[in-house]
Amino acid sequence: MVLSDLTLPLADLSTGPALDLDLGDFTSSTDDLDLIFERLLGQFFPFRGFILFDGHGKLLRSTTKADEFCLLLHKASPGNAFGAVECQSMETMPEQVETLCGFLQDSRDDYPDCTLQLYDNAFLPGGIRLFLNVEWIDLVDQPDKCILVTIEDLTQIAHHRAVSDAYRYGLTPQETDVWELYLQGLSYRDVGEELLMALNVVKKHMKSIFGKCSIECRCRHLV
Repeated sequence: MVLSDLTLPLADLSTGPALDLDLGDFTSSTDDLDLIFERLLGQFFPFRGFILFDGHGKLLRSTTKADEFCLLLHKASPGNAFGAVECQSMETMPEQVETLCGFLQDSRDDYPDCTLQLYDNAFLPGGIRLFLNVEWIDLVDQPDKCILVTIEDLTQIAHHRAVSDAYRYGLTPQETDVWELYLQGLSYRDVGEELLMALNVVKKHMKSIFGKCSIECRCRHLV
């Protein structure tokens, strides 16, 4: 099997638009898949984990970061507070991953002509927020599509983005704290509850942040 036309629609960490990752003339040997998943994806996306299943749910590859996220999800589930977890198939994956993959598999019959992406959020102890996305991808010379699972650490991504924006746009410490939580997907009200801040104060800080940020930044996050 040749992965000559494999394109993974992965979003850039800071901007959000899709990134087409052309992997060239890699073959599907163990070494090549390890290179793609650990060295390439692991280095370009340090706060994201990737899991690859075949169309029947058999685990093909997962990055070290994905294994870490899966362990966190397992430990956050009732009855799984202790012990390591070896994810060898979809059935041993965390419930959130298994459920999303199951829905995606069911969609093949219901929506055969549509390209679907399914997603979910996981809120873990310690303020860790994970974003899970599953989608079909095509591997050259494979008769069936494969399932790509992406798990993002929104907490870390938002922190690094907020620090970068604070330096770039001159945000105050309070504005930086508000911006970081907003980038995690929290509403103004939730940001206020997290920071013990009145809703009007949060709105005031957000107005100041958008006033300092560029048009590009404002349009990117006003969704």
